[in-house]
Amino acid sequence: MKKIYYNLVFLLISIVTTHAQQESETSIDPMYKEIESAFELCQRNKYGEAIEISTKVLEYSIEVNDDNLRARAYNVLGNAHYFVNNDSLSFHYLFKAKDLYIKLKDTSKIILAYSNLGVNYRVYDDFSTSSSFFKKSLELAEKSNSPKQSVYPLFNIGLNFVGQDDDKDNDYEQSLIYLSKAEGLAERYYEGEAIIGEISQILIFVHYKLGNYKKSTEYYNKTIAFSKKYNYLNVLAGAHSTVSIINAEDKNFEKAYAALNEYVTVKDSVSSIEQYEKAKQVEADNFLKENGLKLKLKEKENAIQEAVITETRGYNIILGLFVLVLLLLAFLLYIKVKELKRAKERAENLSKVKSDFYSEISHELRTPLYAVIELSNLLLREDVNVRHREYLESLQFSGNHLLSLVNNVLELNKVESGTMKIQQLDFDLKNILANIIESLEFALRDSNNTIHLVYDNSIPDVLVGDSLKISQIFINLISNAVKFTNNGRITVTIKKLEELEDDIKLYFEVADTGVGIPKEKQHQVFEDFYQEHAKVEKSYKGTGLGLSIVKRVVTAMGSKVQLESEEGKGSTFFFELSFKKSQKNNNVVELYSLLQKEIEGSNILIVDDNRINRLVTKRVLGHLNIESEAVESGRKAIDLVKVKAFDCILMDLHMPGLNGYETTEQIREFNKDIPIVALTAASSEEVEFKIEKYELDGYVLKPFITSDFVEALNKAIKKHRRATA
Repeated sequence: MKKIYYNLVFLLISIVTTHAQQESETSIDPMYKEIESAFELCQRNKYGEAIEISTKVLEYSIEVNDDNLRARAYNVLGNAHYFVNNDSLSFHYLFKAKDLYIKLKDTSKIILAYSNLGVNYRVYDDFSTSSSFFKKSLELAEKSNSPKQSVYPLFNIGLNFVGQDDDKDNDYEQSLIYLSKAEGLAERYYEGEAIIGEISQILIFVHYKLGNYKKSTEYYNKTIAFSKKYNYLNVLAGAHSTVSIINAEDKNFEKAYAALNEYVTVKDSVSSIEQYEKAKQVEADNFLKENGLKLKLKEKENAIQEAVITETRGYNIILGLFVLVLLLLAFLLYIKVKELKRAKERAENLSKVKSDFYSEISHELRTPLYAVIELSNLLLREDVNVRHREYLESLQFSGNHLLSLVNNVLELNKVESGTMKIQQLDFDLKNILANIIESLEFALRDSNNTIHLVYDNSIPDVLVGDSLKISQIFINLISNAVKFTNNGRITVTIKKLEELEDDIKLYFEVADTGVGIPKEKQHQVFEDFYQEHAKVEKSYKGTGLGLSIVKRVVTAMGSKVQLESEEGKGSTFFFELSFKKSQKNNNVVELYSLLQKEIEGSNILIVDDNRINRLVTKRVLGHLNIESEAVESGRKAIDLVKVKAFDCILMDLHMPGLNGYETTEQIREFNKDIPIVALTAASSEEVEFKIEKYELDGYVLKPFITSDFVEALNKAIKKHRRATA
């Protein structure tokens, strides 16, 4: 909740001075006068009319391709929607205005756009983002040597320093610095305008908080005199409100009450003047018309009332009862609607909290898993003794097993929230299966099982589909087979069923010689969290999500997983899936080698706040014959890119200070050409939602498959090479 001061004082002056700024402009096109009239309507609180006119101007500006007129229409629409509390549209239009002004290189309008966005963010108590926009506005004003345009950014920054909920977070000394600068420039360039009184009003409170009581009183008197001289009633009301709060804090309740009384009087005047004038005008217009007919109408009215009074009394009673019942029903409906609304808000809040939790837990678990899996992979490539290799394989299996569990939980959340998507990307099916079997080698040895892959070699090497979903299906099916099989055999079969010019249908099967599943329990194995306890000596307990996820993913891909099992003789899971055939070269090994060869010798910048992750990524790049340099923060990355050339940047997204998105945004301000690829443990949904907005060239999720990593790097680097060729 905002502070009392912030609510009573700041809001009194924010309506005109801190928002809805727009510079006038002359043009032959009459539509420029239309947008000016819309802006004036907005200033007079006629937001509906302002939105209607601005929408027509916007349509016209698009038709005639006038970016300047379109930007002005966006600005008025953003301001109008701000005042009618349509926050999402306000942000939408103000950002569009900002982008167009940047495109037009119109510095004065860019300053204005940044200021308006700063006010929007302040309404949501996001003072950090708000101040960043005001500071951008101030920097541009100072660079363009425009002291007049510095007034509003200086004033707004000073206001932000005293707008925090907790008074301990306010910095009155910093506020005084900015407000004093704003005051000097305002008196020089805005003589007689409201901004001078508003600055004085805030300085009443700031000086009071700093213990400068004499100065505080001086500014109070100055604000009162200025407001009365130029008839700025809102500023006058704000000054009285401020002094009322100050006296209340000092327990001088008599003066507080007196100032509050002055505030109420002024506010009543502001509210009643317009209504009073309208009432007077209506009264004057009607007086002459009514006066001449008054006596005749009165006589007729008395006669009519006398005739119908008896007849209508009964009807009035019935009507009154009917209205009473309607009001009662309306009240009950209102109560019910409020309850339903609260329930809906609670459900939406719980859903958001749950989604945020899954996103955060994904990042927190994938980050250390990246180090565990990639370091074990790197070390297994080294010449290690048999005993150490066994330890590393155990570590690698544990990491992959934990990653599989994390993916299952996240996939379940996607299904429940309706956000599961099936991607269509090139992938090598046989290579995926080989990698999965290799990752489970430790579990196979520990349970003394053998695994056999029966693969139809007539299947094209490269297919189009969701490789992550395919991996998830087979990791869960094979892990399930290992769990319920000891000293046995697991067979993975993939056969071609049908092949057309562009499509191919495949049959998939995972069979084991384990304990099997009783008939009466076979319908339960695909339920969430169901666990059939294995009757074998060595079995790995699970979460009960594996087969449930398999069923959901296979169903989402347009098929159905089926089960055949007999107790004591093993189980067979099977299904069919169709894929598009890729246009890529089918020799995947040669293709991967070619992609790797093309980026060998590149120089890549790694940006990651985690020291271990920096080390791991650097070692992975080293194995790919790629040079690299690593920094631990976004700020250091920006400084380094300004003085040194890199072929690509690998950007972590979740970092303290400047996060990866903000770092990318700042780099793009001075370097549009350098490829930037997100290397992150965040969820793919979060990254896909923001990747285009922040001009990222791709992303790789930690932990990654090396071939996917190489392909993403190659694609990003090639894209920028073509753009600059």
